[in-house]
This record gives sequence, structure tokens and C-alpha cells, in this order.
Amino acid sequence: MVRIKKIYNNNIILAHDEKSVEKILLGKGIGFGKKEGDEVTEEKVEKIFTLETKELVDSFVNLVHEIPIKHFELTNIIIKEAEKQLNTTFNDSIYIGLTDHINYALFRHKQGEHIRNAFLWEIKKFYPQEYKVALHALETIYYYEKIKLTEHEASFIALHFVNGQNVESDIDIKGNRENAVILDILNIIKFHFKMEIEEDSINYSRFVTHLRFFLERINGQVRYDSDDNQLFKQVKAKYTDTYQCILKIDAYFQSKMNVSMTTEEQLYFILHINRLTNRENQIRSHNGL
Repeated sequence: MVRIKKIYNNNIILAHDEKSVEKILLGKGIGFGKKEGDEVTEEKVEKIFTLETKELVDSFVNLVHEIPIKHFELTNIIIKEAEKQLNTTFNDSIYIGLTDHINYALFRHKQGEHIRNAFLWEIKKFYPQEYKVALHALETIYYYEKIKLTEHEASFIALHFVNGQNVESDIDIKGNRENAVILDILNIIKFHFKMEIEEDSINYSRFVTHLRFFLERINGQVRYDSDDNQLFKQVKAKYTDTYQCILKIDAYFQSKMNVSMTTEEQLYFILHINRLTNRENQIRSHNGL
């Protein structure tokens, strides 16, 4: 028997079973007229987020508090349509990553920050189906939000479709190498800003996800830079300390992997690191540290 633990809105609830395992449930009207402790109406359940690890559950719950519920519902529509068009199923973590990305993309658009994806050409070439479905996702976003995102945003969404598919692969060795690099980068950030980073925060998850995307794309693929770097100049001037940290990270990539970040990649790193360190500084100030 599954009972309601928390109601976020009529269509999203947090529930738990007899073993107290928490699950996020999506379904039209699943929370309507209900209260905490009530039994879940099973026929209204459209999606169950198993999120077996506590970290994933915490990430989802934190995201619910930070992001408008309508963006969860929008992402759910996009994912269900993508699974149909790609004839695949996605792992549950895509709901966290893609919801966060779409929410942040809409925020950036409203702020006039239009990010270019340095890997647009490669994504269109190597993942044409996922990219096509991502373009359709932009139409869905426009229908509900009346915001027209660029093809660069479509390429980011396509990456979520690529990485979110439940495909068996032998990635243990590669994963260990990536984890070592990620740990090194996080240590560079910690030493530069003289701060600890809360590893169960949503901004930490965002940054690690971006790092994994970056490491995946730099292996054996041609990368291009853009002549239009006006936004990069503005962001670099605004976040000078973060940019100094970026230079250290770039030096690490040059010495460790013989690659250097393009200005577009540096721009994206600046934005992610700034979000990460700003949130941590806010927590430290709140705690009087």
C-alpha cells in the first residue's frame, strides 16, 4: 500500500510504501482532494520516480522547492513524447536534469543570456534523431511558455535524451577516469574560493552533470569556437574571480588532457561555477560562517 507523504500540487506528490521507501508520483489529478496519509489512487499514477538512492530523492525534492511545478509538468510532457518518438525509455534521473535545464534555459532567456553550444554541429551530425525530437520539444515549450528558444538549446536537450536512455554499456573504466578528473576540478574550485561545497545540493549536481557532458564531448571530436564572443566578454568582466578560477581549470585540462577550453565552454563553466559558489556563500552567510 502506497500512501501520500506530501502533496506538491494536484499532479505531483511524494509518497511512501510499507517499507518507507519514498517515491515521486506524477499523474493528472493524483493529489486532487487528497491529504497527507491518504492512500494513493493507483489508476491515476502515470509515472513513478523510483529514485532509489537518497541523493536522487533529495535532489528531486530540492528541485521541487526551487522550480515552478508547471516546469515539471512541461518536462514530463516532453519526455513522454520523446520516449514515443525515439522508441526508448529514459532512466529516472533525466527528469531531474532535464527539468532543471529547461527551467534554467527559460530563466536565461528572460535575462537576455543566450548560450551557444560549442558542440552544436557534432550533436546534429551524430545524434540526428535526438536533435530532431529536441526541436519538437522547443515547439512544446513555446506552446506552453510562449518563449522561443534557439537551436543551441535544442542541442542541449538532445544531450539529455542521449545520456538518459537506458542502454547497457561497459563504462566502468571510463567512468573511473571521469570521476578522477571531476574530483580534481572540484578541488581546484574549493581551493580557489577557499570553501567547501555541499555535495547534496542541486547546484552541485548541475555542475557535475555539465562536467560529464564536457568530458564526453572533448574525447576525439573536433571542437569549434565562435567569433561572436560578446556575451563571454560581458560575463568575464562581471565575474572576474570566477574567470580566474576558470583559467586554473583550463591550465589543468591543458596539462592533464592536452586540450584547452574554447571561449564558449569557458562561458558555460563561468555560469555554472558562479551558481555553485554563490549558493554556497549564501549558505555560509546564513549559518554565520
